[in-house]
Amino acid sequence: MSKAYDAIVVGARCAGSPTAMLLARLGYRILLVDRGTFPSDTISTHLVHPPGIASLERWGLLDPVIATGSPPIDTYAFDFGPFTPSGAPGTDQTPAAYAPRRTVLDKLLIDAASEARAEVRERFTVESLVVGEVASSAFAATARAARPSPSSLGW
Repeated sequence: MSKAYDAIVVGARCAGSPTAMLLARLGYRILLVDRGTFPSDTISTHLVHPPGIASLERWGLLDPVIATGSPPIDTYAFDFGPFTPSGAPGTDQTPAAYAPRRTVLDKLLIDAASEARAEVRERFTVESLVVGEVASSAFAATARAARPSPSSLGW
């Protein structure tokens, strides 16, 4: 089985899924692969700072994050023992951070990539990389290089 893609994104967590989603929204044929399945947990700080929240809002994904029950975090404090700096991390446009569980955030992002028409393959192990091609035990997918401008991605 062979199918042409404009890009193949390896790794479908909080960096790969938005990349695949944004490219797919621009009309590119995207394959998003990950060796794991979702939802699943991973070691993480579980914090999306205000600039990341602004991105989620631009992409139309902030309301679904808030709907998961993740409370807003409007004050940070870092305890270094003898002193504890604290303050508000946000801006007027994005006043808070959020800390959704990765089981929730990653699944939400993967679903958004899929809804944007990226083809998502879980339990996909990349065995080798060859220029223009990805080989897998599941199937081989041929890729053609796609180079959109970063500004066209909404980043």
